[in-house]
Amino acid sequence: RSIVFTSDRGGEDLFVIDADGRNERRLTNDPRPDWAAAWSPDGTRIAFAGNSRDNLEVEVVAVDGSGRAPLTDHPDRDYDPAWSPDGTRIAFTSERDGNPNVYVMNADGTGVTQLTDDPSGDFRPAWSPDGTLIAFESTRRGDTDVFSVAPDASGLRQLTFSQGFDGDPAWSHDGRRIAFETNRNGTFDVYAMRSDGTGQVRLTTSAADDADPAWSPDGSKIAFTSNRSG
Repeated sequence: RSIVFTSDRGGEDLFVIDADGRNERRLTNDPRPDWAAAWSPDGTRIAFAGNSRDNLEVEVVAVDGSGRAPLTDHPDRDYDPAWSPDGTRIAFTSERDGNPNVYVMNADGTGVTQLTDDPSGDFRPAWSPDGTLIAFESTRRGDTDVFSVAPDASGLRQLTFSQGFDGDPAWSHDGRRIAFETNRNGTFDVYAMRSDGTGQVRLTTSAADDADPAWSPDGSKIAFTSNRSG
C-alpha cells in the first residue's frame, strides 16, 4: 500500500507515500543522510542506515515517523539492514571487524552475531522468504559474486562465477529464484537464476545500465532502475 524512499530534496531523508502517489509524508529530518530503508514484515516499522549518532548505524522508525531509535551502537559503520521474514531478526552489513561482513541481530538490537568472516567484503544481505538462507554479495573471490549462507553461518555457497560484478540479490516471493545485477556484458543488466545459482537468464539487454531489481509480490514482474533515458 505504501512506498518508502530516500530523497535529497533537503538533505537525504526518508519519506513514505501511498502506492497511488498520494499522502506523502516525511519520516526523518536530519542533516545527515538516511538511506537503505527496509520495511518490517508487519509494515509497522522501517529499518534504515542513519547517522543520528554522528556515525552510520542501523536505526528503526515507526511508519508514522515516531520512535526513531538506533539499533546498533558501534564506532564503525553498520548499514544494509534486511528483516527476517518473521520480523524477529535483522541482517546487516558491519565494518566493526575492520572490513565489511554480514551480521545478524534481534529486531530490538540485542544478540549481535557475526555471520560471515572474510578479509575482503560481504554486503547487501537478503533473506529468503522461508528464512533459511541469506543471499549477499561478496568480493572474496577477487571480483564481486552472489553467495548464500544459512542464518547459523553454515552452508556457505557461491551462486555466481562471472568475471566482473554480480550483486544486489533479490529473492522472488516463492523463494525459487534470485534476481541480481551484473556487468558481465560490459554494462549493468538484470539477471535471474534459481536459488541454487543454476539457470541464469539475462532479463535486460539495454546498452545503458539496469540495476536494483525488485520482485512484484506475485513473482510475475521485476522492477529495476535504469539510466537508458539519460
